[in-house]
Amino acid sequence: MANLTFTSLNLQCPTVSSVLERKKGVKESPTTLLEFTQFLDPYQDVFYELFRLCKIAIVLPVSSASCERSSSSLRLIKTYLRSAMTEKRLSSLPVLSIESKRTKALDLDKFVKRFAEQHGNCRIQLL
Repeated sequence: MANLTFTSLNLQCPTVSSVLERKKGVKESPTTLLEFTQFLDPYQDVFYELFRLCKIAIVLPVSSASCERSSSSLRLIKTYLRSAMTEKRLSSLPVLSIESKRTKALDLDKFVKRFAEQHGNCRIQLL
């Protein structure tokens, strides 16, 4: 079965190359893997193996940087004082830290107003 897949993939590559050459005048050739997969989408029945290979390649992580980044963020966040917080809150804090650009762009006044509307009888006492 694997040999058959490799053989059909070998046949599909030159064929898709000729399709790309014919379409060159009509629209711009794909330059990224995502664009190439979108180009193959209407032809996925014809180029089944190649389309499937492209979909797999798109979702495979290129590096482990995001995993390393989240574990280092967790180390920064999980300090002695914060060790008593719940797992749900603890898992949300690294996401906020990793997505710091988006977090800084949030309007905190909206969050405060929404909290006040949902918890109308709560009062904060300042010392």
